[in-house]
Amino acid sequence: MILVFGKNGQIATALRELLPDATFLSSQEANFLNPQSVLEALNKLKPQVVINASAYTAVDQAEQEQETALTINATTPGVIAKWCCEHDATMIHYSTDYVFSGEGDRPWLETDPTNPVNWYGETKLRGEKAIQEAGCPAYIFRISWVYSPWGQNFPKTILRLAHERDELKIVNDQWGAPTDARDVARLTSQLAHNLEMKGECPAPGIYHLRFEDFQTWYQFAQKIITDARTAGLPLKVTQISPVTSEEFPTTAKRPKNSRLGTTRPLL
Repeated sequence: MILVFGKNGQIATALRELLPDATFLSSQEANFLNPQSVLEALNKLKPQVVINASAYTAVDQAEQEQETALTINATTPGVIAKWCCEHDATMIHYSTDYVFSGEGDRPWLETDPTNPVNWYGETKLRGEKAIQEAGCPAYIFRISWVYSPWGQNFPKTILRLAHERDELKIVNDQWGAPTDARDVARLTSQLAHNLEMKGECPAPGIYHLRFEDFQTWYQFAQKIITDARTAGLPLKVTQISPVTSEEFPTTAKRPKNSRLGTTRPLL
């Protein structure tokens, strides 16, 4: 059977339609701040495939809530990986572009050295390492700029602000690729099904997933507004202005180059 942690997240919400026979657990049912409760769920259900779609993703807030972010993003995933190793199960886990330094303009490959510039990225990197050190078969998917029709994400924020303001100022020197959670879910569900049925699968390891072209947050915002106007949504905004990261300071530093390249196509 397939077990999915993080039931109400963007990717897991998309997975619920694609894996109707899987078991989905919310943070209330398996609290990642309490690894023992996660172990209890694993021991009760005994899954063949574990998909960890649970994560602490509040990048700025992580700078103040360091232990909370570390437990959710690294400690508990490591506990899951050890359980998988002991019970002949496979783990699928989601990581982030933020494990890299953000320097240069070349897309990052799976084999490139990591060097996070904020605590969120550090916790996700430690999660990757904890899973790898456990020794279980694990697929670690690095993804960037996740969005979907549900949850909190950049397009929803832009549309809300576009209804409230005449002008939007959007960072134009941070590069990445928007990732629709439904694309990640589609690929994940295919892999999980093949694993459950013991079909042919690619080798476990770290994979970079990218489904859209590289762009800046400013370019992404422009597309969101254009699509909204095409759909006939009433918007107040009349101007979208590009700004630098220095003009838009945040608590946590953001990498300017979040381009994810790959030498390892998954499916």
